[in-house]
Amino acid sequence: MRRPSIALAGSALLACGLAACGGTSDNSASSVSLKPTTAGGDSANVSGMCAGTPRTGGSLVYARQSETQVLNPLEVRNGNGDIFAQELLFNGLVRSDPRGSFDIQPALADRWTISKDGRTYTFHLRPGVRFSNGQPVTTDDVKFSLDRFADPRVNTVLAAAAAGYDRTDIIDDATVAVHLRHPVAGFLYNISIFPAVITPKSLVEREGRGFWNKPVGTGPFTVSDFVRGSHITFRKNPNYWENGKPYLDQVRFDFATDSNTRLLSLKNGQAQIADGVPFSQIGSVQGTRGLQIQAVRAPLFVGLWMNNRRPGMDDVNVRQAMQYALDKDEINKAIFHGVGTSPNSVLPQFKFDGDDSQVAPYRLDLAKAKQLMSQSRYPDGFETTLQYPAGYDYYKQLGLFLQQSWAQLGIRVKLIEQDQATESQRFYPGDFDMTFPYAQFTSDVVVPDEYAQFVADPSNGLHGFYSWWSDPQVTSMVRQFTSSTSDAERAKLWPQIQRAMMVDSPWINVMDLPFVNAHADSVCNTTVNALGADHLENTWLAQ
Repeated sequence: MRRPSIALAGSALLACGLAACGGTSDNSASSVSLKPTTAGGDSANVSGMCAGTPRTGGSLVYARQSETQVLNPLEVRNGNGDIFAQELLFNGLVRSDPRGSFDIQPALADRWTISKDGRTYTFHLRPGVRFSNGQPVTTDDVKFSLDRFADPRVNTVLAAAAAGYDRTDIIDDATVAVHLRHPVAGFLYNISIFPAVITPKSLVEREGRGFWNKPVGTGPFTVSDFVRGSHITFRKNPNYWENGKPYLDQVRFDFATDSNTRLLSLKNGQAQIADGVPFSQIGSVQGTRGLQIQAVRAPLFVGLWMNNRRPGMDDVNVRQAMQYALDKDEINKAIFHGVGTSPNSVLPQFKFDGDDSQVAPYRLDLAKAKQLMSQSRYPDGFETTLQYPAGYDYYKQLGLFLQQSWAQLGIRVKLIEQDQATESQRFYPGDFDMTFPYAQFTSDVVVPDEYAQFVADPSNGLHGFYSWWSDPQVTSMVRQFTSSTSDAERAKLWPQIQRAMMVDSPWINVMDLPFVNAHADSVCNTTVNALGADHLENTWLAQ
């Protein structure tokens, strides 16, 4: 769950940020075709402008929905606004596939081996890799950075991602061995994300907090200018390790929380890319000459959280009835303009998900819903509340749709609109019946391990990730899943966990949605990884 930070239980978790697409059977995160797109997410090529060899040079303006507030990956404050800027500045030992698959690729480490017991990972640094100031990346820097990643006093946003980390030993000038206290199946995914990036030990220690004003990293760009509340400008890193990249000389993020402002900037040419395109305006963008829509699948969902301690929510028959009473196809059509996918999981789409034949989705069946209510402890219904975030037309529409759907079961829902900060503040102590805790809700990694542990491992003190749900059988399966070193075993086990959670429905995944961006035809190779981050080192401008 990326983006707004949650500091609890001796570590910090990170909760989320944007919009997801999910499906039921595809274990990749490639682009969704609202208009024809090429594999890997470059929709500009349909115009023919991007054929041929990438062109170097030029400046790109990107109208961004979320403002960058801090550049320290261990102190994220504004979710994707911070993270997506940091993605341009830093690298870890490994990374998510820039073209959107669920695979892990080499980054600062060009290869690695894993011990038979799954507890030691030996990484070999890429020869000649340097920080943006020309300083060589050393194994001292790697050990320093990973130790900070695992220290909850330093990593205030996502120390939970370092679960199982013991220590890093320096083997020689180009090799480190990372030791785990126990096997961690998702370890490579955990170190592929922002808190595990490699930074120069000498500079961080010497400059302290001042280092993060214009940090030195190994990413494709460096910070040129940062005016908080307005924009951040990046310049090409001449020491970037991918030969010939980045193609662009400069990238500027213009912060514009208002969607109309972003789209106007795009349409009048002040910006060449804009993110967060409202579902209601996709058709308008598609109808504008010279613009393309890009929709990218990611583990991101419209998660409706239930407090399983509250009347009604404490009965599985009621929760199942509420699922059967929802016409998710109509929700997709009427509210999300057809870009969503009806889920077959109560969590976002992940690698190892079973398809519909393995885990059946809930389909509208009002007769079944009423039968389940009659079997519940609340046959005559009950009163409850639903909190939703202000400032989003689709949440207002969705709240009304849910209210009307559940009224057919005798469930009388009072809708409460409130700002995002209040939503989150009431979420953690369980001050809700039902809530959309984050306006946009996704995962930090593309494997299920993070969410599975959050919701099903009672030892973390998160109370079923604030649903106050627990199931000992699911907990046992999750512990087996997250410690297995066999992908084959994990692929077999996860659909069983997925199905068990779907049956119990301690919360509802209303819809899987895509990240929706738009860009000019002249912007080429707009690759996005499976977590929604742009890989602008691959992007270039056609003449």
